[in-house]
Amino acid sequence: MVKEKNIDFIHAQPDVEVGVLSSNRDELDALTFFPDKKTVEILRDKSRSYECWEKAGLKVPETMLIKNESDLQEAFKKYGSEIWLREIEGAAGRGSLASPTYSLAKEWIDYRNGWGEYTAAEKLSKDTVTWMSIYKNGELIVAQGRKRLYWEFSDRTQSGVTGITGAGVTVSDPEVDRISQEAVFAVDNNPTGIFSVDLTYDNDGIPNPTEINIGKFFTTHYFFTKAGLNMPYIYVKAAFDEEIPEIEKKINPLPENLLWIRGMDVPPLLTKSDAIDQALEQYELMKKESVQ
Repeated sequence: MVKEKNIDFIHAQPDVEVGVLSSNRDELDALTFFPDKKTVEILRDKSRSYECWEKAGLKVPETMLIKNESDLQEAFKKYGSEIWLREIEGAAGRGSLASPTYSLAKEWIDYRNGWGEYTAAEKLSKDTVTWMSIYKNGELIVAQGRKRLYWEFSDRTQSGVTGITGAGVTVSDPEVDRISQEAVFAVDNNPTGIFSVDLTYDNDGIPNPTEINIGKFFTTHYFFTKAGLNMPYIYVKAAFDEEIPEIEKKINPLPENLLWIRGMDVPPLLTKSDAIDQALEQYELMKKESVQ
């Protein structure tokens, strides 16, 4: 297909496709822009990435691999009712459970044939932030932070995680920037390509890295493009060793509090947080006036 269609460059968004392409990159007659193969393998495995971050001294939720029922029993002794179960590979919260009972957790892992494919961890807060970045030969090209306000269709899953950001807002937090970069370099000291870092705040308000979506953008990357930061364009330029558009500020070049709202079967909306506040105030005023 690559030769037939004269394909010059290959990029994939689904996690499993990134894994396949990365493993077979040397056999592809087309350019890719991946990190080292080992980096991709580690970051596609939530258990191995956790081990790297813990070894590097990063604050991460205590995590253990669930290979059998004894491991699951030990996990419930450690974490009690506030336990988080998720598959070691995959995205969008696939197969995850939040604060399940022991019987539900066991039946779920049995049902999914998931022994040895699940991790258990202490459950963190609901507050999450992401940090999407592009590197080349160890140098950061650009990165942008974004806080997730809620998951769309969160009532459709037991864990409340769907992988579909309903609304996100641009942020510029030095602590998030620092921790995200440390999480990247804890796994790869010469990063190249896309490193999309997921972080969840613990009960002390510290963002903990929980996952790096490797070799792919977050699904809301068009948010940044619409706001003026076209990261896919920059990514392709970097891959082809072409001149990259000048970026005055490498980290968080977009203004804070830009809001991106998404839904099913409706176009996404780019606005500002204060515009939403004003609209809500006007709505409340209209309700009061209609009652009078």
